[in-house]
Amino acid sequence: MFPVLARFGPISIGTHDFFTIVGLLAGFALYYRALRRDRILGPQIALISVAAVLGGALGARLITSWEILDEVNAANLPVTYLLTHGPRSILGGLAGGYLAIVLTKRALGYRLSTGDYYAAAIPLALAIGRVGCFLSELPLGTPTDLPWAMTVSPDAAAAFLRCPGCDGPMHPSMLYEIGFHLAAFGLIVRRGPLLPVRGDTLKAYLLAYGVFRFGIEFVRGNEVQWGGLTGPQLVLVPLVALLIIHFMRQLRSGVYRMPQPLPATA
Repeated sequence: MFPVLARFGPISIGTHDFFTIVGLLAGFALYYRALRRDRILGPQIALISVAAVLGGALGARLITSWEILDEVNAANLPVTYLLTHGPRSILGGLAGGYLAIVLTKRALGYRLSTGDYYAAAIPLALAIGRVGCFLSELPLGTPTDLPWAMTVSPDAAAAFLRCPGCDGPMHPSMLYEIGFHLAAFGLIVRRGPLLPVRGDTLKAYLLAYGVFRFGIEFVRGNEVQWGGLTGPQLVLVPLVALLIIHFMRQLRSGVYRMPQPLPATA
């Protein structure tokens, strides 16, 4: 694996960080392009975007901080250690960014729904970011004998404190996610908004990703935390439930029904 992408003297560029930044830049470029096309790009959008980045960064750290809380307490480390050295989660980043956008919009009195402008940008950003995960993180997934399984060298595995299954072929789980995000990106870019209600295309993507990620966790190789479920799965249960409730309400309200054609006039 390649945790360091390049070195320039004393400066090292981490593979994971590099692809994360490239993914964010690509996602925001696509987002702003769509906003500019529809002539709604303005100062308030810029503030909302800054809030999304900060909320995403905070959420990515906090949502998994409980996994190392005992270690932090045992070492008598400050709580801020969780924000600077704790594990990061894409799910936490999505949840934190979404919450930050909602709160910032309310504070600014901004009422226009912009969720669908993120609908293609987010899967593009995540697909690029996951390349960094694939190149720099282990384990790739749980052991498997499928023909597309991948192995890593003993030297690469030895660099990680925990690397179950790294002594044999594993599921390339990050590649599964990259494939999902690219497929979602292609579908949304080609067809545009998938649902007639503004903001629901983004929610539909998040719901689909939540269900997909819950399933893929069974071959990810993450530690089981409780009830046979991993940490990400425990986080996904309430998030997916909220999205399901939203779409159930939408269906009951009839907002997706096509309007009846007007009667022919003589």
